[in-house]
Amino acid sequence: MIVTLFAKKYHCSEPVAYQYLCQYGGNKLLVDHYGYLHTQDYNQVVDDLSDYCRRQGGTL
Repeated sequence: MIVTLFAKKYHCSEPVAYQYLCQYGGNKLLVDHYGYLHTQDYNQVVDDLSDYCRRQGGTL
């Protein structure tokens, strides 16, 4: 679900969004903090992932 929303926000395909999240550690963040993140608003999680990936060198 989060990858789909991430792709929609940044106007890219889901495979591209997934690859971006993998490249910049967003997928690991989701897995490592699932217990907390699944209780949050999806749009906030997408924004948090975006911020995290930017800090890791991402440019979306």
